Amino acid sequence: MWRANFTLALLMSSFVGSAKVPIRLASDLAVSPNGKQIAFFWRGDVWSAPIIGGAARQLTHHPAIDRQPAWSPDGKQIAFVSEREGGRQVWVMPAAGGAPHKLTLHTEGFVLEEWMPDGKGLLTSITRDHFWRHSERFSIIQPGKKQRAEQVLFDDYGQYPSVSPDGKKLLYNREGERWWRKGYTGSRTAQIWMWDTESKAHSKLLDGEDARWPLWKPDGKTFYYVGARNGVLNLREYTLKTKNDRQITKFKDDSVIFPTISRDGSVVAFRHLFDFYQLKPGQAEKPVKINLWAPGDVTIAKTHRRILNKATEVAFSKDGLEIAFIAGGDAWIMDTELREPIQLTNTPEEESEPLWSKDGNQLIFLSGKGGQEDIWQAERADTLKYWWQNKAFKLKRLTNDPSTEYGLSLSPDGGTFGYYKDRGDFWVMDKKTHKAKRLFKSWNSSQYDWSPDGKWIVYAVSDNDFNRDIWLRPIDGSREPFNLSRHPDNEYEPRWSPDGKMIAFVGRRR
Repeated sequence: MWRANFTLALLMSSFVGSAKVPIRLASDLAVSPNGKQIAFFWRGDVWSAPIIGGAARQLTHHPAIDRQPAWSPDGKQIAFVSEREGGRQVWVMPAAGGAPHKLTLHTEGFVLEEWMPDGKGLLTSITRDHFWRHSERFSIIQPGKKQRAEQVLFDDYGQYPSVSPDGKKLLYNREGERWWRKGYTGSRTAQIWMWDTESKAHSKLLDGEDARWPLWKPDGKTFYYVGARNGVLNLREYTLKTKNDRQITKFKDDSVIFPTISRDGSVVAFRHLFDFYQLKPGQAEKPVKINLWAPGDVTIAKTHRRILNKATEVAFSKDGLEIAFIAGGDAWIMDTELREPIQLTNTPEEESEPLWSKDGNQLIFLSGKGGQEDIWQAERADTLKYWWQNKAFKLKRLTNDPSTEYGLSLSPDGGTFGYYKDRGDFWVMDKKTHKAKRLFKSWNSSQYDWSPDGKWIVYAVSDNDFNRDIWLRPIDGSREPFNLSRHPDNEYEPRWSPDGKMIAFVGRRR
């Protein structure tokens, strides 16, 4: 009996000890200053582990996403970006684990890059002007100081910065296609630039090949980067004075991505395919895979959770008592007392542009269900209850063709809704019969407004000579369209007065 119990105990011990979950496809790798530890992002949280591999330790525990860890220069703290309060804010916590505290508060959020060499600031990337392309800027935040105006390094865009050990120079990327677009050799290949903090001068160092993710070495005279000189992104070393460029890794199957270096220069680490690798500069320089695992019972079924922390394209019912909105690509309904929202659609495809009917009995929206963008209509299964009290809904597809519909709007009388199709053809559909007709053709989207009685539209549309005029047209097609502005310059944004007697628009006049 004793021998049987002992055998059973050994078997159970062996089973429990083998309950390890291998860590694959982790990201946001950061090496500690002394090269002995790594921090990384996996399954929504920040983890740490020995550089040689083994058991990983979970540092953050929160339903929101915590990522982009960065070690402080003394190795005692880890900063990271968290969405736990709605925006991507920078937080900091003890490297050994503990309660984090927030450093930033801005609705547009931050991308954390690295600590400054003196440990008194953190370098971030920010996007504050979304209207223009390349609106990213580098900014420094200083823990412990009251945040005032953001400290932007220079007024131009860049990516993947690396601060020199003396803090006087900055390497960064410009241009470049997405890193996963392999083999691109055109004019937009990624470049490496250097900015001098004292002279304020920018200089281009590498161009003509896909050169990404620069990393200063401790001597401040050489840096590592990832280049695709032979078609595959491999780790390389570049010396500023001699311009000597040396390939270090020799992967042929896939790329080196997102490299990181310890502050003492003893270790360079990166991801290749599904796993992290490390190498020792100046030695054999042969990449060694970092095998990581997390404690867990792999026999337990995985729980899939979606955290939706923002909604887009909100539409209020006419009585103002119910709200339709898009979150996570699906349509939802809720009341204005903010009870739990009810999910109207649950599809792999995207829904968008919710639009209430005038009587509130239908919700019109766009959906890519079935592989094409079409107009759909939803109705309550139980019309005696509010939308948010229903558990089931009747869905009906109103259009069914390969063309793309977009730009839904409802006429003031509620009898017709308009929309664009393809490049800019404008269509109207009768709400009751669902019969649709094309009102006019256009090679680009127009700007339009309904007359108060819903029988006319006024619209600004460009002709084949790129001249945009204001036109009037009846919905029933009873009269030919009329060019209201008739001017060689452009007019925009027509709007009807509430009494239907005047039309206002924006025009260029000299």
